[in-house]
Amino acid sequence: MSSNLSVNRVCEYCKNQFVAKTTRTRFCSMICNSRNNKMLVRNLKIEKSNSETLSKVNEKPKEKIEVIKNKDFLTVKDASQLLNISSKTIYRLIERNEINSYNFSARKTLIRRKDIDSYFDNNLKEIQKNLESPENEINLNNSYTIQEVQEKYNISSAGLYNLIIRFKIPKKKQGKFTLVKKEDIDAIFK
Repeated sequence: MSSNLSVNRVCEYCKNQFVAKTTRTRFCSMICNSRNNKMLVRNLKIEKSNSETLSKVNEKPKEKIEVIKNKDFLTVKDASQLLNISSKTIYRLIERNEINSYNFSARKTLIRRKDIDSYFDNNLKEIQKNLESPENEINLNNSYTIQEVQEKYNISSAGLYNLIIRFKIPKKKQGKFTLVKKEDIDAIFK
């Protein structure tokens, strides 16, 4: 069925002017029609992907934190998300025995939620205790300088620092001197 109509139209895809034989014709050729359809499908896929990404980004942290808060045992990754610190920091705390954990395998370490809570409680109690007890404070009256320890016990500075690290002896920098408690040093060398 042919038509005797001649309608001047503009192609919706390439924007070129053409003569159409019906009033419903939108494209100048089949090529423009298929290219337009491909472009619409591509744009729909992109919009769908963008909306999924936005929904995952907006919902994931809130939902994940709520799920983590209800768990009694946490992985290192969960603990790092809960505390908002890196997993390397969590591993460092585990290595220093500041947080209790259990290694089920090389890739599975679990931490009790109570241990994380008690870590903060213990640190707060320790800070309070240090603030309340001035006799535990390192000062010139109850401490040796590093040089005095070296002369008194005839030890090298490297050896002394190794002992300080090994026995976890607290030290304090005061002016140009580094101070360590007399009782801690005397206990090592007796």
